[in-house]
Amino acid sequence: MTPTLMDSGLWAFTGAKAALWVLVLTRVTGLLATFPILGSEQMPMQLRAALGALLATVILPVLPTPSALPTGIPGLAALMAAELAIGMLLGTVVAWILEAVAFAGTLMDTQMGFSFVQFLDPATGQSASVSGSLMMQMATLLVFVTGLHHQLILALVDSYRVAPMGQGVPLQVMGLITLIGQLLAKGFQLAFPVLAVLFLLDLILGISGKFMPQLQLLQLSFPLKISLGLVILGLVLRELGPWLRPMLESGPRLALKLLGG
Repeated sequence: MTPTLMDSGLWAFTGAKAALWVLVLTRVTGLLATFPILGSEQMPMQLRAALGALLATVILPVLPTPSALPTGIPGLAALMAAELAIGMLLGTVVAWILEAVAFAGTLMDTQMGFSFVQFLDPATGQSASVSGSLMMQMATLLVFVTGLHHQLILALVDSYRVAPMGQGVPLQVMGLITLIGQLLAKGFQLAFPVLAVLFLLDLILGISGKFMPQLQLLQLSFPLKISLGLVILGLVLRELGPWLRPMLESGPRLALKLLGG
């Protein structure tokens, strides 16, 4: 064995770098686990592991070196849990934006009469509505078309400035609650055209039933609501890109803001 390999300082430096790489990989893993498409079960585990290792290797040289790392197993495990939580928060904000779109689709289906039609969404492994799944797929496509995945990697690097390694998770709880409320309001705003038009249709049919009792409202309302709802849904889908793009672009900034940035 050469004297170089017997140098204790070299082994200590290598061990510190390896521990730092594992911590960076932990934050990257949290991001990939919650990011749409990349965190789905359909993405092969080997591909996700390779992507995480590649991102951690590329990001590591540009990150500030922490002053000290815990030496014991409990301290290192607590630090890894904090790093995982920060990474998951970054990806969860984007996932919530897409869930707001799926929420709007669920509201539309409830009003159109599609709420009883549920199927297994292959992207999430959960039951989903027809309109919600369609709008979710289009929103997910917009994530990659707009380059949000690149912006989120930059936000991941910037998160080490906002939430340095070893200082816990500086989560802004009130900001998180406010964000959830805003996303629910956005989802209702997206579904409002369909809800408003179908409410007016219900009102017209109800008034017509009062003046014409022989009118078969139950048989008439279903095809009318489905046809009119699909027409309005088509118009909403035309405006989905311009409506959703500002929200997607603000996603990384919102995630950093929740960390105090």
